[in-house]
Amino acid sequence: MFRIPNFYQENFDFDFAVQIMKGRANGDLLEGLKSMDRLWEEYIASDDQDDDEFYSNWSYEVNAYNTVVEKMRPLFV
Repeated sequence: MFRIPNFYQENFDFDFAVQIMKGRANGDLLEGLKSMDRLWEEYIASDDQDDDEFYSNWSYEVNAYNTVVEKMRPLFV
């Protein structure tokens, strides 16, 4: 899960969050989640790290990611 600064935190309902994640991967929820994982890995590997810019650019996606992961967590316990 992303540790989103308070300024960028949003409360999305599950269905809206799923739409956002599916939109990143042509309707594939799991691939949408994985694409955000890859985006984060690329960001932390880069020399140009600016958390504020990252969360400003990707605030909807990281909030949607957290909503989906939180709601689906019981399935993986």
